[in-house]
Amino acid sequence: MKQYRLFILSAGKGTRLWPLTKYNPKSLVELSDGSCILERQVRTAIESGVIDEISIITGYMHDKIEEFIKRFEKEIKINTIYNPFYDMSNNLLSLWVANHQMNERDFIITNGDNIYLADVFKKIQTSKEETIQVTIDYKDDYDMDDMKITFDGDRITRIHKDIAMEDIKAESVGLCLVQGAKSRTVFTGKLIALAKDESYMNRFWLEIFNSLIDIDNKVIDYTEIDVKDWQEIDFHPDIEIVKKIFSAKF
Repeated sequence: MKQYRLFILSAGKGTRLWPLTKYNPKSLVELSDGSCILERQVRTAIESGVIDEISIITGYMHDKIEEFIKRFEKEIKINTIYNPFYDMSNNLLSLWVANHQMNERDFIITNGDNIYLADVFKKIQTSKEETIQVTIDYKDDYDMDDMKITFDGDRITRIHKDIAMEDIKAESVGLCLVQGAKSRTVFTGKLIALAKDESYMNRFWLEIFNSLIDIDNKVIDYTEIDVKDWQEIDFHPDIEIVKKIFSAKF
């Protein structure tokens, strides 16, 4: 089975979960039975068999994450990469601090506030030699905070929160697979270029896809997972949702 390096974006302050994030980073917020977001992410990655290396991009309270991951060191290769700009930037800059490691091997990127079923990492695998692949789902209703998607035929044309409701076709999960030396070069090259542009300082990392699509809308592929295969933890009610379904699914 092919295996990947997983990058987890966990540098942010998680202000929407305040006061839970007053003394802990968002990734260490408790979900159920003493577990936390990061623990579920790491356990799921290990159980999938698809991930053999994890790099966590940290910022806010980075020392607590560094200490926490020591418990996994005998099970998987795991490390942190510190983003010193976390308090003045968005997650595109967080991803940029890891760009020097992205050409080493194929990789998967996930938002730091997503948890998945273990088979999701298997579902997004592909036989394509080269791909930059976005993970999507389809929902009956979309809210203002969803990272929404438009299509032209079977090609993604835009990924953004601010898309008119009548134009929305799907949601971006915040999970990406980059496979093949050429694709890695294209992806990291665009990431570096955007990081050098001050107007992208506070942009989401998914702007990489929009920028690539503007050049060639055939460069971005996508794969679908079920809306029930994952859960984002961004607001207080999300924690209660996870607690209710945790034992049955996650």
